[in-house]
Amino acid sequence: MEKKNSNSCIAAKIVICLCCIFSGAFVYSQDTVNVQLKIDEARSLFTLHPKKSLATAFESRVLAEQAGNARLLAYALNTIGSGYNYAGNNDSAVYYHQQALAIQRSILDDLGIGRSLTNIGIAYTSSGLNDKAIKCFLEAEEKFTKADFEIGLSKLYNSMGSLFYSISDFRNSVIYYKKGIALSEKMDDTPLNYSLKINLANVYGSMNKPREALALYHQSYAAVKSDSNYSDLILVCNNICHEYIDLKNFTMAKKFSDESLFLIRNYEIEDYLKTTSFSNQAEILAHHGHYKEAVNFVDSALKMLKDSPDFGKEIGLKYQLGKMLHKSGDFERSYVVLMDALNLKDSLYSKNLKEKLSEINTVHEVEKKESQIQLLSDAQQKQKTINYLLIGASFISLITIMILITGYRRKKRDHEIIRIQKNEVIVKSKLAEEKQQEILDSINYARRIQYSLLASTKLLDENLKDYFLFFKPKDVVSGDFYWGTKLSNNNFVLVTADSTGHGVPGAIMSMLNISCLNEAINADKLTQPAEILNATRRKVIEHLSNDGSDGGGKDGMDCSLISFDFQNKKLSYAAANNPVWVVRNKKFIPLTAERMPVGKHDKDAIPFTQNEFNLQSGDMVYTLTDGFPDQFGGPNGKKFKYKQLEELLMSIADETLESQKQKLDEVFENWKGGLEQVDDVCVIGIRV
Repeated sequence: MEKKNSNSCIAAKIVICLCCIFSGAFVYSQDTVNVQLKIDEARSLFTLHPKKSLATAFESRVLAEQAGNARLLAYALNTIGSGYNYAGNNDSAVYYHQQALAIQRSILDDLGIGRSLTNIGIAYTSSGLNDKAIKCFLEAEEKFTKADFEIGLSKLYNSMGSLFYSISDFRNSVIYYKKGIALSEKMDDTPLNYSLKINLANVYGSMNKPREALALYHQSYAAVKSDSNYSDLILVCNNICHEYIDLKNFTMAKKFSDESLFLIRNYEIEDYLKTTSFSNQAEILAHHGHYKEAVNFVDSALKMLKDSPDFGKEIGLKYQLGKMLHKSGDFERSYVVLMDALNLKDSLYSKNLKEKLSEINTVHEVEKKESQIQLLSDAQQKQKTINYLLIGASFISLITIMILITGYRRKKRDHEIIRIQKNEVIVKSKLAEEKQQEILDSINYARRIQYSLLASTKLLDENLKDYFLFFKPKDVVSGDFYWGTKLSNNNFVLVTADSTGHGVPGAIMSMLNISCLNEAINADKLTQPAEILNATRRKVIEHLSNDGSDGGGKDGMDCSLISFDFQNKKLSYAAANNPVWVVRNKKFIPLTAERMPVGKHDKDAIPFTQNEFNLQSGDMVYTLTDGFPDQFGGPNGKKFKYKQLEELLMSIADETLESQKQKLDEVFENWKGGLEQVDDVCVIGIRV
């Protein structure tokens, strides 16, 4: 489910709107009333007509210049900067706010200085220049505190809370939001109070404190509802609904979801709020098993993003849609949607990386020019000093001064080079950390998707009763997998498989293999192991035939597919490279596998063979992949091998299933020692 993405949009708009309020003192003289009206008109158009608002703001600047009112001119310049900020042009916003600041400093307007500094800090925050933003905010706080300007301080603290929230500094974010809330309550400013409480609740939500977040959301809910602010009301309803979903309280979640849908039907609501409402409603419907209705809601939310794309929200909605399609049984579309989400996330990361590099280059160029200007200014000043000294100085003094100047410039240039190189190292290190975290987040999410496709503990407990599962992937995600389902003839099928590759490629291949197995059993209604493997092989080859390689992809899996008839104590199986072993009364019985994979192969025209085996009470049936026997280790760094694994299983077959699993783990880790795990490992034991 897309989680509170709309909150960041609302918080950003609240912060940007502060630019409008922090635009300067109102001027009521008759000579300047037209300027004031133009400024008010420009501010009223920020949301609906940003281009028109900027044109009107520029008209107000011309009128202010004609009126000769410096204070009002600064106000007009701040309005232009706020318009650019609202339009997302942060560089232009900073330029006009700084012009306003220069005028206010010249006329000693402390409150105006505080407002302009706040506006500049907001623009820097939007550009990710957090150090510069904090400096502006702290100077603005000093001006407002000195003037005891409570409304300015309250809104400033809201901006500072948003800045620290954006960099995940939740401790400082909470501190500043609480300061703003205290001042808004003191001034009895209800709209500002509930806006601050919504923002603070968002922080608590990110800190995994749902109860604290809910308490604030409920307080804001009552205030917003009495204020008839429907956009903020639907925002609060969505947030409360989401927190209840996190707490698994779907009754309360539905109450607030229904209210948000009622508001959507009866009032003009912005699309980004609708998408969050639809996402929440889909999550509730999915919880109650109404997957098709849930899918329709997420599809509707995605359609709303086509005209005004929000890639972060689109990725979240596609992940949600993929999971719900999987639960509804539409595995093919689920796979397509989830892969689309991963590709979109990768392309978005690449785009952001290019933008960050471009921004870094721009900052370096600006700093370089500023440094050159400063050096030129210093040189001119020193030249004047030298000229004065030449009047009474000798030729030797002149030579000495020139040497000193040259040394100073060289030293300063060397320091500048070192500073730039240091900054580049810091930036590159930060980018590397961010990229690594992005990759880890993607892989961990892929792990959750893969594990949702494996045989669940509930399914295994219901059908196998006494068993153990020793599953140890080499990486976060795995090419090995175990999967099961109940057949139409009431037998239980267990598949233990090793997909081509490991890590992310192996995991993607395992998802395709599971999809083909599921289609062969549930769509084609096959019940015999050999028929199932034959059909699965055809589907895998067909899916990979257009991968761009010569002759189509030769990937697939090695696996054993066992059909258990516990009532009649019979086992039927088909195996591709992976053996099935039985230990009976301390005797080892190998059920051999065919030497061909489930995939494209020079033997792929040969059908798999159906095999039958009569079970006895107390038999231990083992299925496995090649990861355990292929592990290097021991005193000579050699493979463990199948023979040694056979002897190990025979020696522990009479022990409890938990004890067998524990001993397998101990033997594997002791054998591996300090060496790297070479492959995914999967061993399953079932007692008849």
